[in-house]
Amino acid sequence: MKSLSFVSLGCDKNLVDSEVVIGKLLSSKYTTITTPEAADLIAINTCCFINEATQETESWIDRLIQIKRKDPHKTLVVLGCYPQRYGKQLSSKYPEVDFWIGVNDFPFINEILTHQVPNQVFIDKPPYLYDESTERLLSTPSHYAYLKITEGCNHRCSFCVIPSIRGKQRSRQIDSIQKEALQLIDQGVKEIILIGQDIGSFGLDCSGKKELAHLLQRLDRSLPSGIWIRLLYLSPDSINQQLIETIAASEKICKYLDVPLQHVHPLILQNMNRSSNINKTLEILNTLRLAIPGLFLRTTMMVGFPGETDAIFNQMVSVIKSFRFERLGCFVYSPQSNTPATQLSHQVEDEVKQARYQKIMKIQKKIAQDFHRSLIGKTLEVILDQGPLPKKSSIFLGRTYGDAPEVDGQIKVKVNKNLNILQSGDILRVTINKSSAYDLEGIYP
Repeated sequence: MKSLSFVSLGCDKNLVDSEVVIGKLLSSKYTTITTPEAADLIAINTCCFINEATQETESWIDRLIQIKRKDPHKTLVVLGCYPQRYGKQLSSKYPEVDFWIGVNDFPFINEILTHQVPNQVFIDKPPYLYDESTERLLSTPSHYAYLKITEGCNHRCSFCVIPSIRGKQRSRQIDSIQKEALQLIDQGVKEIILIGQDIGSFGLDCSGKKELAHLLQRLDRSLPSGIWIRLLYLSPDSINQQLIETIAASEKICKYLDVPLQHVHPLILQNMNRSSNINKTLEILNTLRLAIPGLFLRTTMMVGFPGETDAIFNQMVSVIKSFRFERLGCFVYSPQSNTPATQLSHQVEDEVKQARYQKIMKIQKKIAQDFHRSLIGKTLEVILDQGPLPKKSSIFLGRTYGDAPEVDGQIKVKVNKNLNILQSGDILRVTINKSSAYDLEGIYP
C-alpha cells in the first residue's frame, strides 16, 4: 500500500495528462493521494511554454528536491513538457530526480517505476494520444471536465515551442470522443470542455477535412439535455460556415469561442508565421457575432514581439478599442530558444513590453466593465460552481455560459427559492442585477 502526491502545472491540456497519469498510478500499487511530505512517490507534470512557466517548473522541482533530501527513500518523478524539451541534460542538473518522463512516455509510468533503474530520461516513445478506455481520475470539480480531442499542432508559429515538444496534430476518433463524453456524464459532469491546440483543425490529419462541425453535431444529438459543451481553442482560419451554423443551431454548445489572434498587424503576423490577412480574420469574427446572438468572443494578444514599433502597437490598440472583445487576455513576448522569432531583429525592450501590456489590460478592463454593465437586466444561463457560501446561505458562485473555468470571471447568485435542492453543476437562468469589470451578480429565479 503506497501513497502518491501529484503537482500539475500549465494548461488544461496538461491537466488531462496529469489525470491520466494519476489514473494509471492508482491502478497499480499506489492507493492514496497525499501531500509531498507524506507520499512515497512525488510526481510533477511540468510546463515550459514561456519563461515564466519554466521558472515556475524549476522552482517546484527545487522545492520537491528539498523534500526528498529529508527522506531519500521517496521516488521523485518529473513528467511532461520540461523533460521533453530539455532532455538528457536534466539528469546531471538535478541528480536527485529519479525519473524524467516526456509527453509520450508517461503512459508507461508504471512499467518505468517497476522495471527501470533510477536517474534516467525517457523521451523517445512514438507520439501518444489517449482514448476513452485510458485510466483517468478527474481532478476538476465534479460538474465539469476537460476532454482532449487533439494532441500536438500543425501550426508553426515562430515564437512557439509546442510543435517541437508535442509533435504534429493527432485527432481522436469521433466514436472515442462520444464514448468518453457519455462516460463523463455518467460520472456527474454537466460541462464538457473540448480542448486541443487548435480544435478547429480536428480531423485534418485523418481525413484531410475539418471535422469539428461533424463531431459537434454528433455530440449534440447523442448527449442528454441539460449539458454544456464548451470549445477551447480555435485558430481564426479554422472557422468555416458549417461550424458557425452548427454552433448557432445548438442548445448545448456554449455561445463562447476562444479565438487567439496574437496580433493584428500584417507584418507582425507574417513574422509570427500566422495568417497575415487581418481584415479577413476580423470579417470572420464579425460573421460569428452576426450569426450567433449572445456570443462571447475571447481572444489573446501578444505584446513586444520583435519589430513591434509604437505605431504597430497603436494599431493593435485601435482594433481592440473598436472590436471590443467580450473577453481578452494578453501576454508579453518571451524569447524561446530554438524558435525562429529569437533570430529576428528589432527585439523590444522589457520595460516597453511591460508598459504595453499594462496599457492593453487597462483598455480591456474598461471594455469589459462597459460590456458587463450592458448585461444588467438580462437573463443568462449560469452553471453553479460553489455554494451555498458559509454564513451566506442564499448565495452561490457560478459562471455564465460566457465564462470558462479558471480564465474568466464569476457570477454571485442570490437564490430566492429551491435553496435546499440546488447543487454544484445545476444550470439556472439568472437575471443580472449588478456588475463590475470582471464579475457579475444576479438573482434566481
